[in-house]
Amino acid sequence: MDKKSPARLCTVLCNQKYPFIAWLCGLLLVGQATAQVQVPAGPFTMGTNHPRATDEQPSHQVEMSAFTIDRNEVDNARFAAFVADTGYRTAAEAEDAPETADGISWRHPQGPGSTAIPEHPAVYLNWHDAQAYCTWRGARLPTEAEWEKSARGDNARLWPWGSTFDAKRANHWGSEDGYAGLAPVGSFPEGASSYGALDLAGNVWEWCADWYDADYYATAPSQAPQGPATGRFKVLRGGSWINPGPALRSSNRFEILPIERGPYIGFRCVEAP
Repeated sequence: MDKKSPARLCTVLCNQKYPFIAWLCGLLLVGQATAQVQVPAGPFTMGTNHPRATDEQPSHQVEMSAFTIDRNEVDNARFAAFVADTGYRTAAEAEDAPETADGISWRHPQGPGSTAIPEHPAVYLNWHDAQAYCTWRGARLPTEAEWEKSARGDNARLWPWGSTFDAKRANHWGSEDGYAGLAPVGSFPEGASSYGALDLAGNVWEWCADWYDADYYATAPSQAPQGPATGRFKVLRGGSWINPGPALRSSNRFEILPIERGPYIGFRCVEAP
């Protein structure tokens, strides 16, 4: 990204709290469409029958309508444009945020004095923060089914690129991928899904719209499931830079409270006709 690009300037100005100038800069990004990929209508295989993956059982066919999903995870530049346009304050920045947070937020992901890198995925955002961004954009968080189809395609891939883990195709735990922590979004083009979505394995876990239920697949509808009506935990998908290869499997599910946030949690949005 060019050092003088609107995206970089918007992020820097938001970090330095020049609200009016950041707002003007953000307007330059508001009108720029986010790159998305098309996911066609049709069936796909969801879940697995692996005996250790009990909350992914059973493997089953799901019929989906067409939708589009962001090619990349939402980065700091895009999130800065949202903040500049709306004045939104994340949960980590709220006055009643826990003192143990030590000033850490999407603006300062390594604590006071640190600066968000525009090309990095936006982190330290809880489920509500992610949903607020997607709503602002006229989009929403993906359902588990939408996320998994985007990653697996129609041929039940174990990882977005295929059925064998390749350490150089995703940002994960270890040094083989070239990154000790977060990577700029889109850094692993060889890890693309069959539809062209990037980083669906690794870099950051991604929020889904659904409530989590370990037994949901046993009774889930076969047509565009939306997840349980209620619950305590939300779903994360995709694994992150702190996880080994098996956690990056496209069917892997992880449950977490919707108010949680961290340096390994991000998101992307979907739109449907």
